[in-house]
Amino acid sequence: MKFGNLLRNGTAERDIRDWLSDNGYYGRSAKFAEIELHAIQRPGWLQIFRFSVTAKTTTDDWHELYGVLRDDERYRRLDIETTTDASLRDQRLEEWSTGLIVRRRSRRRQ
Repeated sequence: MKFGNLLRNGTAERDIRDWLSDNGYYGRSAKFAEIELHAIQRPGWLQIFRFSVTAKTTTDDWHELYGVLRDDERYRRLDIETTTDASLRDQRLEEWSTGLIVRRRSRRRQ
């Protein structure tokens, strides 16, 4: 499936929508600008995704959020963090990706 210029990751998108719904947003109506695999650890159980989404709060305010999703299938652990500042998101990406295989180029930067 294509999502604009990005390959869509349905599982990550579903996880983010569920997280948004659990954290004061309407996850089903969220609009994604990007969901992208950023880093991975062999054999692939640990994956780090970056995302940008516009989501509506339950108080009817729209927020642009930049986020990081860490999925570790070995321990069935999913961590998601969001911020309104892309540079803070990028710092977290760098921290969570230390020692992992990181994509050389992001589609966003091409």
